[in-house]
Amino acid sequence: MDNLIYKMPEVDFGLIDEIAKGNEKANILFAAVDYRIFDLLSKPKAADQVSEEIKTDPYLTEKFLNALVALNFIHKIENRYSNTKLAETFLVRKSPFYQGTLFEMKKRGSTDWQRISNALKNGGIKAGTENKSIIDRTFIVGHAEIAITGAMQRAVDVVSTLPEFGKAKKFLDLGGGHGLYSIAFSQLKPDLEVVLFDLPHVTEIAKEYLEQYGMSNKIKFIAGDFTEDDIGNGYDIVFVSDVTISGILKKVYDALNENGVLIYRRWTINDDRTSPLTSVLFDFMLAMMRSEHRVYTLGEYIHLLEDTGFSITQILDISSPQDPTKIIVAKK
Repeated sequence: MDNLIYKMPEVDFGLIDEIAKGNEKANILFAAVDYRIFDLLSKPKAADQVSEEIKTDPYLTEKFLNALVALNFIHKIENRYSNTKLAETFLVRKSPFYQGTLFEMKKRGSTDWQRISNALKNGGIKAGTENKSIIDRTFIVGHAEIAITGAMQRAVDVVSTLPEFGKAKKFLDLGGGHGLYSIAFSQLKPDLEVVLFDLPHVTEIAKEYLEQYGMSNKIKFIAGDFTEDDIGNGYDIVFVSDVTISGILKKVYDALNENGVLIYRRWTINDDRTSPLTSVLFDFMLAMMRSEHRVYTLGEYIHLLEDTGFSITQILDISSPQDPTKIIVAKK
């Protein structure tokens, strides 16, 4: 007899339970950021103090704070609450590593993820204004916040050790977005001529970051659409991060000096397209939104580059669990 209720299941339920709680955890964190809880708890405070300052129900506020303790975002000592180091680093607005805009971007995308069932039935989310890529301030600032959690620093650290970087005189940050990579490379090599190319409204946001880091006069800008406009020439290095350039590789090749290099930082997916998780989720999201793009395997990137005339000189793995990135160095 197989249906014995008293017998334990042969596998643990933990993973399913963890995933099922994901929406609850995310919404608790989003609400805490909205109410600036972590700004308040840089110094220990009682629940009633927090409730009074943010003008919320005292009973629910205490329960809410207890949930944040359970999630390891804050401590509770003698009925006073204060930030953990994690929260103080990433969730306090004055921190250089603040991630608040990232959560706005995540909330904006959450409605699309709630439509998976319909997307599967209909072949994706219907085309229209809801399906357009929104490269606005929230998008740019959110990606800047993601970059400074370690992804940008790992890439810059590796690229700065390349002999090609040491010799370079002119450097293009193609699709440079927020400009943090341009800033970092310029700080590391002050004699390097750094040019950032992106859409006109994006370069205006990048200029704000340059001002913030005291680099306003150190970097040049070209504003345009790289699929249509001239990107300049005479570059020793073209650096590209998280931007699809498969359709303009010949343009990139021609913009480089002889023996110049393309340094391509990009997420990759394994050959059977089932890992790593971050890449698989992003690949599914692109398909659900009926995007013309997808996540490529390392082999597919190599094939595209070699077909254009590049020779691959190095492949550098700088992955983390959240950032499954390879850096491909391709020489003209």
